[in-house]
Amino acid sequence: MKSKILTFLILTFLITAAGLLFRRYGLFKILLTYEIHIRTFLMAKPILGFVIGLLSYFLLSIIPGTGGKSVIYGWLFGFWQAVIIADCALTAAAIVTFLISRTLLRDALRSRLVFVMQKLDQAFEKNGAFYLLALRLMHSPYTFTNYACGATSLSTFSFWWPTQLGIIPSTMVFVFAGTQIPTLKEVIQQGASAILSPKLLLALVLMGLFPVLIRWVSSQYWKTYPEKTELKDK
Repeated sequence: MKSKILTFLILTFLITAAGLLFRRYGLFKILLTYEIHIRTFLMAKPILGFVIGLLSYFLLSIIPGTGGKSVIYGWLFGFWQAVIIADCALTAAAIVTFLISRTLLRDALRSRLVFVMQKLDQAFEKNGAFYLLALRLMHSPYTFTNYACGATSLSTFSFWWPTQLGIIPSTMVFVFAGTQIPTLKEVIQQGASAILSPKLLLALVLMGLFPVLIRWVSSQYWKTYPEKTELKDK
């Protein structure tokens, strides 16, 4: 989560700084041309652009430590396209790493992470796929969760749907943040005021508060979960 906030701040700063500097020294046309070419391509060939964006996001998601993509995609593709791309690509990449772990790394992970695997086994046995849904909603470490779940007895179907659903809320928040980052053209035209919009500040606040809120709601739910299951059994 920190990496996405950092990406948001860095991207906002770089775009603003580049726009202001290039505007002042007359060199802005170089960088602005690249951005215009990309956006023109996405408008002229939306299907091809969507496919390229989806494949790129998928490949990057398999590589650990490549956070912040949803912010950048929100800036380039807009809200709904970026949400669909991010959700589908992240889910597909998660299933691939899950299956790699199950096929090639299961024994190694279970022997080296005995305590963690025991806890996961107990949690899945007690709560099923809803435990994974809670982990996804709480924005648990993406890559580690994929590989760890692959070493459990959780079925592929029970891994897929909590992942697909659970990453949507946080993805929407980060994509929204990306959509509020000004384009270079806006920075050049408006100057520093382009980054002082209320929506941009709201996006930054949401990025910081959303994971905290989700963790609090989830913790409150799981505190009462044993009571609910006991009542159901009775």
